[in-house]
Amino acid sequence: MESNAKHSRRKVLKIGITALSVAPLAGLSERAFATQNTAVRTALKFQDHPNADKRCSVCVNFVPNMDKPNNDDTVNGCKLYPGDTEICPHCYCLGFVQNPAATAAGAAWSPWAAAAKK
Repeated sequence: MESNAKHSRRKVLKIGITALSVAPLAGLSERAFATQNTAVRTALKFQDHPNADKRCSVCVNFVPNMDKPNNDDTVNGCKLYPGDTEICPHCYCLGFVQNPAATAAGAAWSPWAAAAKK
């Protein structure tokens, strides 16, 4: 009888410790890991709106998130912003360089389709 009580107590402790260690992870999402490179953002005068037709989605430095095609969220990247995962397709900075493929295709061009072909 005493060995059953010890076994039961151990099992309860193991389950409780596991639950306590996993509980903080339940609230995490992909947004929790998003980061901004503020030093580079300041240097390149990053802004969260386009400058006329100049926007991140038609820049050669834009790195689209292939897990979420055609998204308008801030979950993309840029070659000029190492470690920054909050680049939106409609943003702009002084590092903008027009993508020749986007110029040729016009409004029908998509950075997600172009990246998928590579």
